[in-house]
Amino acid sequence: MPFNSKAKTEQSTPGPAESGAVTLVMMPPQVAALDGNGATPAKTPTPRSNSPRGNTPPAAPRLSGVTQTLREARLKTAAWVLIIVVFLLMAWRLLGSPSPNLWPLNVAIITVIATTLGIMSTRHPMPAFELAVAEYVIFGAMCVYIAVRDYYGLVFGSHDDTNLFATVRGALIVCILIMFTYAILIPNTWRIAARMIIIIGLMPPITIMIVAFTHPDILRAVRESASHGLISENALFIAISMCLSIYGTHVLNTLRTEVFEAKELNQYNLVRLIGSGGMGDVYLAEHRMMKRPCALKLIRPDRADDQRSLARFSQEVQATSRLSHPNTIEVYDYGRTEDGRFYYVMEFLPGLSLQDLLEEYGPMPAARVVFLLRQACGALAEAHATGLIHRDLKPANIFAAQRGGRFDVAKLLDFGLVKDTNSDSGDGITRENTVQGTPLYMAPEQALGKHIDHRIDIYAMGGIAYALLTGRPPFDRPSRMGVMAAHARDPVEPPSQHNSKIPPELEAIILTCLSKNADDRYPSADALERALASCACAGDWSFAEAKLWWEQNELNRNRSGDEAVTHTTL
Repeated sequence: MPFNSKAKTEQSTPGPAESGAVTLVMMPPQVAALDGNGATPAKTPTPRSNSPRGNTPPAAPRLSGVTQTLREARLKTAAWVLIIVVFLLMAWRLLGSPSPNLWPLNVAIITVIATTLGIMSTRHPMPAFELAVAEYVIFGAMCVYIAVRDYYGLVFGSHDDTNLFATVRGALIVCILIMFTYAILIPNTWRIAARMIIIIGLMPPITIMIVAFTHPDILRAVRESASHGLISENALFIAISMCLSIYGTHVLNTLRTEVFEAKELNQYNLVRLIGSGGMGDVYLAEHRMMKRPCALKLIRPDRADDQRSLARFSQEVQATSRLSHPNTIEVYDYGRTEDGRFYYVMEFLPGLSLQDLLEEYGPMPAARVVFLLRQACGALAEAHATGLIHRDLKPANIFAAQRGGRFDVAKLLDFGLVKDTNSDSGDGITRENTVQGTPLYMAPEQALGKHIDHRIDIYAMGGIAYALLTGRPPFDRPSRMGVMAAHARDPVEPPSQHNSKIPPELEAIILTCLSKNADDRYPSADALERALASCACAGDWSFAEAKLWWEQNELNRNRSGDEAVTHTTL
C-alpha cells in the first residue's frame, strides 16, 4: 500500500550532545579528563503528532533549504534597500528643513541595520532561528524609525495644518513602502508574513495613540486640521496596503513554488522538496521516461564551490554505488545540472527512520530491534567486505521502509563519512587531526582519534540497539566533548537498568558491542548477526507483525488525512 509523500518542512538543529554528525579537532588521550562527569537525566522520547517525518530528528518548523537560502539573500538585499531609504530620507529632510535632532535616529537605525547585515555576511549560511532574529531586527528597526520620526514631527514640529498633514502622510508613505519592500523581497508563507506586515502597518496609529496620551493638545490640533474623511482615508490606505502586501506575499510564494515544480533536471521532473541537510537538498522526483518515483539529492548552492563538500558528495555516491545488498539504499544515477551543480538519484523509501520511530513511539520491543538490526548487519557486512567503514551509524541512518509489500525492511543510509580502507590515502577528504562521526554513537578509539577499523561500526550498532530499547543513548552528557569522553573512559550502564524487559542474552550482546577494547567486540557484522539470531526473541517479530503494526499505527493515521510518511537521506 503506497504512501503519498508531502514536502518535509522540518529540520533539526542539534544541541551540544545531540546526534548530529560532526568534525572535531582530534583530542589527545587526556580526553578522559574532560567534562564528562555527571550524567544528565535520561531523555524519554515524547510522542509527536501530525508532523512531517523523514530520516532526520524532529525540530522546530522551518523553511525548505532552497527557500531558506533565497530568504537569506533577499533579506540582505532588503537591508541594503532600507539603509538607502533611511539615508535618502535623512538627506531630503536636511535639504528641505534642517533638523539636526533627527541625526541620532537616522544614524542609529542605519548602524543597527548595517551591523545586522555584517553579521549575516559572516554567518553564511545562517541557521533558521538566527535568520528569523535578523529579519525582526532589520524590520523592527524600521518600525522604530517610523514611530520615532512620526512622534518627533507631531510633538516638536510646527502645529499648523500643513506640517501636521505632511507629518502624518509622510509616516504613511514610509510605512507602505516598508510593507511593500517586505512583501516583494522576503519569501514567506502569507501567515508568517502577516505578522511582520501587521506590525509595520500599526506603527502610525500606535504613534498617534502615544501622542494622544502624552500630548492631548496636539491630538486636538490634528483633529481640527484634518477632517473625518481624511483620517478615514488614511486608515483605509493602511488597511488596503496591509492586505495587498499579505496577498502579494502569497501570490509570489505560490508562483515561485509553481515555477519550481515545473522545473526539470535533466531527465528528472522535480515534484517537491522533501528534506534539507547540511550539504544538500533532497527532492521527490520522477524519471520522465520510466515514470519511476525517486529521491534526488542536489548539492546546496552555497556548497557548490566548496571543493571539500564536492569531494564528500562524490565519495558518498561512489561508495553507495559499490554496494548491492538489498538492505542498503540503492543509487540509480549521478550527474551534474546545466549550471554545474552535482546531484545523485536514489530509491525513494516510504517509511520512518529508527530515530523517528523512537521519537514517535518510544522504545521498541526487543524482538523488533533484533529483526531490524539483523537486516542492517547484512548491509554492513557487505560494506565491510568491500573495505568501507561507515563511521556515522546512528538510528537516523537506518530506515524502516516499505518495499515490495513488506514493512520494516531495514535500509542503511548516508555514506557521507565513509572511510575506504582499500585506499592508500584513506578517504582523501578528512582533515588531519580531526575526528569524524556522531558523538552519541562513537567508539572510544574513534573519539580519541586513534586508528580505527570496521569494529567502530560494531560499537555503533550496540549503541543503536541500546537507544532503541531504552529510549536513550549509552552516554548522555551536556556537551559533545563530554559524550566523547564518556565513551572513552566510563563504564556503560546495563540497558536493563532503564528497561527491565530486555532479555539477558540481548543485553549481553549489546554490552559486548560496547566494549571499550575493540578486540572484545564481535569481530564482524556477520558474527553480530548470528548472535542476534540466537536470541530467544528473534522469531517473535516478522514481516507479518511489522505489517500489522504499520496498519494499526502509521497507515491509519495517513488514511485519516494526517501527514504522510516520507523518506530522504541527507
